[in-house]
Amino acid sequence: MKKITLLSIIIVALACNSFAQINAGGGITYGTEQKTIGFNLRGQYNIWENVDIVGGLTFYLPHKEKQTLIFTTVNSKTTMWSFDVDGHYNFDLIDKLKAYPIAGLNISGVSVEVNSNKVSDTEVGLNIGAGATYEITNKLAGLFEIKYTIGNYDQAVIGIGVLYGF
Repeated sequence: MKKITLLSIIIVALACNSFAQINAGGGITYGTEQKTIGFNLRGQYNIWENVDIVGGLTFYLPHKEKQTLIFTTVNSKTTMWSFDVDGHYNFDLIDKLKAYPIAGLNISGVSVEVNSNKVSDTEVGLNIGAGATYEITNKLAGLFEIKYTIGNYDQAVIGIGVLYGF
């Protein structure tokens, strides 16, 4: 019975893989409110001919500030991460170049430390934007995106990266 179950799982996985394309990749982002670069990992799943679902996780480098007030110095450090689930509708522009609008959901976590006092919060927002991919080889593509997160942690995010197709 275990062999039949394993064989069934393999057949279903191969059948699904022949109809769907899976891409994985990463890149560098810049958040306008965080004011530092971030590193992004993403997975992309093609669910219909022109429609992709993309999940991504971004960790931003800490943003540090030092302000001298009248009688004291204030040191602050802000760290941020975000998790995005976006949908893309791909338009073929020219050979190997695709453009797409972005719409999706964002969950962001922010931690602020001021003179050793730390406060953290997590909020949900919405993503809107646009992006493009350029097919470098049949397995590798470059990407560029710009999107805006609407929510308590509003910010524009600009990103470049690569995708590898499986």
